Amino acid sequence: MRYSASLQDLPTSIKVEPEGDFDLEFNKNYVRNKHIRALQRDGAASSFSKEKSTITAPSIRKKLKRSTIIGLVCLLLLSVSLYGFLRYYNSSLSHIASEYYVVLDCGSTGTRVYVYEWSIVQGKDHKNLPIVLRSLPESLEKRSSGQSGRAYQRMETEPGFGKLVRNKTGLKAAIKPLLQWAEKQIPKHAHKRTSLFVYATAGVRRLPTSDSEWLLEKTWSIVKKSSFLCKRNWVKIITGMEEAYYGWIALNYHTGMFGSLPAKGTYGSLDLGGSSLQVTFETEKPVHDETGISLNIGAISHHLSAYSLSGYGLNDAFDKSVVHLFKSQGTAATGSNNGRIELTHPCLQTGYREKYICSQCSALNQEGSPLVGGKFIDKGRPGVPVELIGAPQWENCSALAKTTVNLSEWANFSSGIDCEIKPCALSDNLPVPQGQFYAMSGFFVVYRFFNLTSEDTLDDILQKGQEFCAKPWEVAKNSVAPQPFIEQYCFRAPYVVSLLREGLHIVDDQVVIGSGSITWTLGVALLEAGRAFSTRTEFRGYNIFQTGINPTILLILCLISAVLLFGALSWASNCMPRFFRRSYLPVFRHSASTSFLSFQRRSPTGDGKVKTPLSPTIADSEQHPFGMGYGLGGSSSIQLMESPFQPIGFSHSISSGSLGQMQFGSGSGSSFMTPLRGQATLQSRRSQSREDLISSLVEAQAAKV
Repeated sequence: MRYSASLQDLPTSIKVEPEGDFDLEFNKNYVRNKHIRALQRDGAASSFSKEKSTITAPSIRKKLKRSTIIGLVCLLLLSVSLYGFLRYYNSSLSHIASEYYVVLDCGSTGTRVYVYEWSIVQGKDHKNLPIVLRSLPESLEKRSSGQSGRAYQRMETEPGFGKLVRNKTGLKAAIKPLLQWAEKQIPKHAHKRTSLFVYATAGVRRLPTSDSEWLLEKTWSIVKKSSFLCKRNWVKIITGMEEAYYGWIALNYHTGMFGSLPAKGTYGSLDLGGSSLQVTFETEKPVHDETGISLNIGAISHHLSAYSLSGYGLNDAFDKSVVHLFKSQGTAATGSNNGRIELTHPCLQTGYREKYICSQCSALNQEGSPLVGGKFIDKGRPGVPVELIGAPQWENCSALAKTTVNLSEWANFSSGIDCEIKPCALSDNLPVPQGQFYAMSGFFVVYRFFNLTSEDTLDDILQKGQEFCAKPWEVAKNSVAPQPFIEQYCFRAPYVVSLLREGLHIVDDQVVIGSGSITWTLGVALLEAGRAFSTRTEFRGYNIFQTGINPTILLILCLISAVLLFGALSWASNCMPRFFRRSYLPVFRHSASTSFLSFQRRSPTGDGKVKTPLSPTIADSEQHPFGMGYGLGGSSSIQLMESPFQPIGFSHSISSGSLGQMQFGSGSGSSFMTPLRGQATLQSRRSQSREDLISSLVEAQAAKV
């Protein structure tokens, strides 16, 4: 083993020896020697040998320990920072300021506005679908709907868009109150970033293209001036299929079927509007026809079959009943009241006599059939005014409802459809509904009118309808809260039952009447919120954001990383090439009698002891604190006294042939012992250039001497 000692380990007790003469040139060289000592002190451990030694084991352990601690601390800080960032990121997503959507449903009977607030949430209940929607204002949902008689609590204007063609004033009157109402539901600071969607449905779909385009352009000119964010392509007519799967999305989101793993079975939706019926249900395999559509919600793919049955909405169905009466009564329907057409209706109460505009009778006058493919034949002509007279007959009313459902009565079929054999509301190219269904919108309206709940059966509707039809008109009208279309509910009761049973072949235990809060507009808001969420986070899916970070798992990962890092550092310290290590220039143990520098450690006892730290002196020279002298002659030597705490002596003889070799004394006054750590090694903490500079200065001084 190699031993070395640093300047800091030299004894601080110096004794003046009687040997040698005092050099008068010491004072002359004092300044230069002082600079040399400064370089030695700055070097903190400069050796007097150009030989290099290997790093000692204690030094390796010390450096490895320090590196390991630093590495672990850095790893811990990195882990904590990463965990904090991810927690903050998820928390920031969870606390994003709520966003809002305004959706205008431009239907056949009126225009309705819906306001939705959406936010992002995290948690086990929202792992695959971290979006929550709620309808505003919530107070409307808590208010009793019996106060207004309406099944829905919403802002609505009448008439529908289809009756406002070329009527810009009426269009403004229908839209502006809805926008003003929506502005009150949303904080003012959020208006500019609230998206406004204006979607028209079947009431506008059946209009001539020129009329529908006029409605869309004028509507755009009105809504673009509102305080909300709206684009031209957000004012449009949606197809029957779009309306169908919007309703399906709204239904299954409302019932909690989305976002769970394993996936739950979804409900099929039956969305009954004023002009059409939307049917949507999920299939096991993709449907490769005009009704098929695939939809991804969260991490689950859904294969749907969706279609719209035009002319099967509540209002259009009643209109078809009038058309059927118009056809059957013919010229006998013309009364003596100024030539006005009078029609007796078996589904109207006694005493009822009101004017009615038959929108589909105009086509009947020309072609004999009001509908071809669900559209008017004569689109340009207005409806035919008739006068309806109540003549209640429940059996005839039920039969009329079944006739209205049977498609063969309204299409050019070569033969009629037997509703007992196949669903008579469906054409051959449409799939038969399968699975469990929620009946919404118009179905709920009828249930709500008769104060029925989802626990009541279809037979209960028939019973309530029959009781309502038996009442005189004035009594029936005053028995319910004021609302539109009171007179039609006598017909609507048997119609909805026949539509489900005969038209779609859906049995009683296969359908549930849904809540009135479920509308297809909720599906629009949910899809738009999902699109905005994906765009904001720059990902195209929800499931990425549901991977939670468990603190316990994170801690285990940190510990494993710490062990791996520790092993890597240990391996690196043993395998590191020598040229990557720092150079050390220790003073090796030699017995060089020819050395001209002789350091000898002796016992501090005796006379002439001077306490001067790190101050070698020349024998018989004048003592100078922190000074250094050079003796003349071969016997001159620098004497370094032994410290009371370090009874180790060594001498270094001045020799022109050997510079910087250290000789440990072996006499009686200089016993060898293993040096203490930090005091027994003379190491270089500086570069080789500093070592060479010191050596050169010593040699230059020695040459002068």
